Amino acid sequence: MSGERSLAVSLQELLNSGALATSTFQLKNEESTTFNIAASNTSQMQMLNAAKISLLLARAFAKHKVGAHSSIDASSLQLGDFSLHLGYSLPPPPDGGSAPTENLNEPLISSDDSDASLQFISEFFDLDKPLPQFTGQQQQQSLQNTTTAFNGQMRINTTGTRKPAPTLSFRDVLSKEGFDRVWTLISIDCNPSTNRYVSTTTPEQTLGDLIHCIFSGSNLRLSSTMNHRPPEIIGNSSEGRAVKMNSNTRGTTFSTLVGVGILPTSICRLLSDFLQCEPSVGNEDRLHTCQISIQDAIEDLEHMCAYPQIYLYDPGMDFYSKNLLFGQRLYGRKAELTQVLGITTRLEGGLISSGAECVLLSGGAGSGKSHFVNNVSTFLSNIGWIVSTASCGRDMGHRSSETVLSLLDTLIVNIVAAYNSEGKSAIDALLGVLDSTTLLSLSAYLPSLRIVSGNTDRSTPPNNRPEVSQLQLIFLLPRLLNAILSLNRKVVLYLDNFEHVDSSALALLSELLTSVGRLPSGRSNFLFIGCYRDGISEQHPLTVLSAELRRHQDISLTEMRLNRLSIDDVTDIIMTELRLPRRLVLELANIVHKKTSGHALFVVQLLNSLVRDSVLAYSPMKRRFDWDSAKVRSLKTADSVASLIVSNLNSLTPGELPSLRVLSCFGIQVKLSVLALLKDGCPFGDVEPYLRSLIEGGVVEMKDSLVVFTHDLIQQGVYNNIPTEERRRLHLNIGVCLGMKVSLDQHYMMGQLEGIDFSSLSFEASRNVESQEINAIIGIAANQVNRVDPSSMERSQRIRFAQWNMVAASQFAKRFNFGASAHYCKKGIDLLYDSLWCNETFDLSRALHEGAASALLFLGDISDSQKYANVVIDNLPFADSLAAQYIVLRSWERIGKYEEQVDRGLAILRGLNFDIPLEPSPSLIMDAMAHISSIASKYSIEQIAKLRSGKVDTRKKNILLSLSSIITGALRSSSPFLPLITCAVVNYSLQNGVYEESALSFACLGYFKIALAGDYKEARYWADATKQILNKSGTSIAGSRARILLYGSAVAMGDVESAVHSMLFSLRCSFYGSENLSLLLQSHCELMRTMKRYKELAKLALIDVVMIETLIGTKSNAFDIFEGTIPTENFILADAKAKQNIVSIELIHTRRFFTAFWFGDYQKANESYKAASSVPSSKMPKLWTIYRECYKAIITFHMYAEGEGEEWLQEGMKLLSKFQFWKTISKDVIESKFLLLQAEYHAVSCEISKARASFEASIKSARDHGYTNEQGLAFERYGTFLEALVETTEASVCYKSAHVCYLQWGALALAEHVWKKYKLSTCNEGVHPLLISAAVAKHARS
Repeated sequence: MSGERSLAVSLQELLNSGALATSTFQLKNEESTTFNIAASNTSQMQMLNAAKISLLLARAFAKHKVGAHSSIDASSLQLGDFSLHLGYSLPPPPDGGSAPTENLNEPLISSDDSDASLQFISEFFDLDKPLPQFTGQQQQQSLQNTTTAFNGQMRINTTGTRKPAPTLSFRDVLSKEGFDRVWTLISIDCNPSTNRYVSTTTPEQTLGDLIHCIFSGSNLRLSSTMNHRPPEIIGNSSEGRAVKMNSNTRGTTFSTLVGVGILPTSICRLLSDFLQCEPSVGNEDRLHTCQISIQDAIEDLEHMCAYPQIYLYDPGMDFYSKNLLFGQRLYGRKAELTQVLGITTRLEGGLISSGAECVLLSGGAGSGKSHFVNNVSTFLSNIGWIVSTASCGRDMGHRSSETVLSLLDTLIVNIVAAYNSEGKSAIDALLGVLDSTTLLSLSAYLPSLRIVSGNTDRSTPPNNRPEVSQLQLIFLLPRLLNAILSLNRKVVLYLDNFEHVDSSALALLSELLTSVGRLPSGRSNFLFIGCYRDGISEQHPLTVLSAELRRHQDISLTEMRLNRLSIDDVTDIIMTELRLPRRLVLELANIVHKKTSGHALFVVQLLNSLVRDSVLAYSPMKRRFDWDSAKVRSLKTADSVASLIVSNLNSLTPGELPSLRVLSCFGIQVKLSVLALLKDGCPFGDVEPYLRSLIEGGVVEMKDSLVVFTHDLIQQGVYNNIPTEERRRLHLNIGVCLGMKVSLDQHYMMGQLEGIDFSSLSFEASRNVESQEINAIIGIAANQVNRVDPSSMERSQRIRFAQWNMVAASQFAKRFNFGASAHYCKKGIDLLYDSLWCNETFDLSRALHEGAASALLFLGDISDSQKYANVVIDNLPFADSLAAQYIVLRSWERIGKYEEQVDRGLAILRGLNFDIPLEPSPSLIMDAMAHISSIASKYSIEQIAKLRSGKVDTRKKNILLSLSSIITGALRSSSPFLPLITCAVVNYSLQNGVYEESALSFACLGYFKIALAGDYKEARYWADATKQILNKSGTSIAGSRARILLYGSAVAMGDVESAVHSMLFSLRCSFYGSENLSLLLQSHCELMRTMKRYKELAKLALIDVVMIETLIGTKSNAFDIFEGTIPTENFILADAKAKQNIVSIELIHTRRFFTAFWFGDYQKANESYKAASSVPSSKMPKLWTIYRECYKAIITFHMYAEGEGEEWLQEGMKLLSKFQFWKTISKDVIESKFLLLQAEYHAVSCEISKARASFEASIKSARDHGYTNEQGLAFERYGTFLEALVETTEASVCYKSAHVCYLQWGALALAEHVWKKYKLSTCNEGVHPLLISAAVAKHARS
């Protein structure tokens, strides 16, 4: 197309041309405003074009009327006095030239950033679009802005000067071939005739005449037509229409205009208000006067142009025939919509924040939070976002973890469905990021993952261990969410009723959000929205979480609050629903706003009550909904929304009210399939026949297969209004009916439902009910009876319902929902308040207490877990209390009190008649190990792995679990009893069957065969036996703890504690293996964020961080992550001494030994070595033992060379012989260290040539094996040797080579120390020929 052109055409010529029906007229800059609605047919297009031209005309009238000294008589203006300036585009001429252009950039309607966001919102919210706001001062300001704007737009000519006319006429352009018939309304000129009679009409009447002409295409002045007698001829001509109008002079102007059938009802209303009064119903004509200003007309026309479907076009008859229901759409909230959609727009545009986008939306009850976010979510879903929503109901906090999990489960379903048309890309991507073990573990929580993992068994969770804990869930789910986000799809997670979520679920959410914020793919593709109600306390878990999110560097938090609706919001609600202009509804809106104080739900309920009581009703005469404002104002309304809801119940039919009360007993929502179960077995249980009327009344709504109250305040109002005794009966009847449907009495204490006709549980007889739905019904049945006061029940009834709670707890524990499991156990115990531990309830009491203790343990509630476990221990014989004993052992382990764990474990072992002496001694330990060796010699590796005596019984299982836990505590505390405990457990396993719980003891025994007996051959035997056991086992915790000694891989199984130990082990291997220190520090900091909730484990990692920071010479933010709770290494040491945590004490002193050694402070290093060696745990070999002994040997030879005594030489020689033996076992790891120590020995023995050869051999070995740090150390020690021989040049070359190696390692501070200590700034020599990058050597080997 060529450039924009313009022309001028008289308004009369435009109308005569018929272009309104054949062309499209756009207001200036229409694409950037809300005035962009397209018509669906020719008639609608003509009306919309007429409305836009009428709007320009009305603004011209406003300009003349406002002008204080206007020379134009607005009341006498005619169509021929106006000319429009139109913009258009034509195809380029054949010669490729272009026509001159006119600047059309001057906007008709001012626009700012908020208008742009309004346009973005308008594209989706259709009938719900926020409308232009006009009140009081705003109207005056708008008028002033209009006046100013039209100085440049209307070009009203009072001097006779006009711009030159375009070359082409209007009709020339219309007939031009290729013209697309799209016109831009640039401006309007007014040139009234100077010889004009003085009109008797007002400017408003004149404007009405002109608007009528524009819409009707007639030149008739409507005001004159309505006041003259008609001629005799009646036809379809304009004169005929005038006759038709005049023949009905006894009717109103409005009814006359409507009766003609030419104009939209909204225009008829506007014209009648301009030209003539609209009478009140039942009174004589012309008795009621309704004044309208030109500014009112402008506002009406603006709404017609912006939202023609609502305010211009006539609605279908169903609009007036169907029930009017307020509250279906979104109104107002422009600022909040702009803020939320601004975030999504940034994400869509690739503008990534520093953290995961998180929006917390608060507001009072009934403020419209859920309604707001539901509309936003629907919009985002329509533009391609993957949306997952969930809500946590009141009194359902114990199942809030299940609610959070449902967010991810639904997300996976939606992701797979979204990719379904594209093949298996989503499934393939998940399988590419997550290993099958992780998927199997998570599929127990997220059934949708069975699609991905390929496990279709719905009866048994793929994870065979009930010991999966909340901590493990927190560890695994972030990996899943980040895998989903790596698919590069925009994701929204929306959680409603946030305030009901418990602390364990909040911890899970926090970990999910922070993990997303660490990855670019997460930050760019993720939005979380949480809604909660105002009024939570400072101690509420959500308050704590909010404060944590505000501080967290990986979270970009936006907090918003929905306030009460403004008068403009209420006006918009009534305008849009009634399809009426603002001027007609403003009085009603003021009344409603005053009565409700802008409370959103109150507004909706009050308006719906006006409709229900016919105070607000359709008027056929007025062709609109009508009301008596005085009557509305005088109505006595409730003082709160709750009172109004209760009062509204009086209008329900005898069948609707009981049905609504039944629904309220379930909470905010209930499945249709559950309601179907009540049909025949519960009084008033047949709810289905009344659902339609309740839905039409706006009380409930359908969401998929759920019946949901439209607001929880409605549910609460209905429920609280049920008389106490009736409420008790309802809960009992519902609970008993559902309990009978799933045979709870028959299956008490069995933990499974056998022999049930599942099809009988289905709302649709053809569909089978899945196990998840059965579990839900069990939970609902228990919830119903739990809502009844126990004191009002018979004792037998309470015992029966306590059994139901036990079944529910068992079912939820099997599905790893420990929050729900603990809740039902506690409820069962409460029901037995006067019947605990009697003969009739002894087994039930034990099961409830053990269930509560176990579930609370995995939720991390250690104190309550121990309380319930100790109740069991106090009431049972020792032999029967092993399950509770195991729980106590694990609770001590969970909080890092390993000494208490070992002490309790030793008492248990002795109670089981295990031969554990009171004090361990070397001879007792060696005898025990020899005894086990003699027993094991009878079996091959394969035979040991097959030593299973069938399915393990409960008692044996509890013993094995306890033994495994005892070994774990002894291992982590480096208890001197560990070798004896290990031998006892191995002996028990060989006699009673080898299971996965035995694996850890077998691995430890191999460990001690090396450490205490130096028997590497037998150690290999026990290691191989452990591998065989693990290969035949599932994914048990004991198995993963054994793997940490052999493989260091517990991550995939979600065993957080073992996994963290494993990761620490891996990072330490990388440290000693000469990996780059900067990368290691970064990895440690990432690990710190994961370990934030596991502070006892984090302290071990922080010790390693201090060592790396010292070598690099910089500080990281590792300690800052813990927000002052772990401030320094000295704090860790003091805490370890207070808790007698000898592993941490040894590790800190070992770290200090290493750094002192590296920086050449051998005296301080020796002191730290003594401190570390004094700790009992130092006798057990660890990863750092090799390096500690190597550095100690170097120090001993150095001290001997310094003349400190012969004993230093003797100690050094002992260490050298140890390394000589170790080299035969692992040459790759030990060779360079052995050669370095050999060089040091030759040096102090004055064997110069041998020393040279050994130093260079050590350097070459370190280089070839890729140990840059050891290569640097060998160069530095070689330089010291050469300097003692006064070979200063050669020594400087070695020192410089050491400096280069340390830089390559990343030890910048250590390199700087070498540079300064040996004055390398004055050295002009090169590096040693043996210096080749260890990294290059590694690459060459690979």
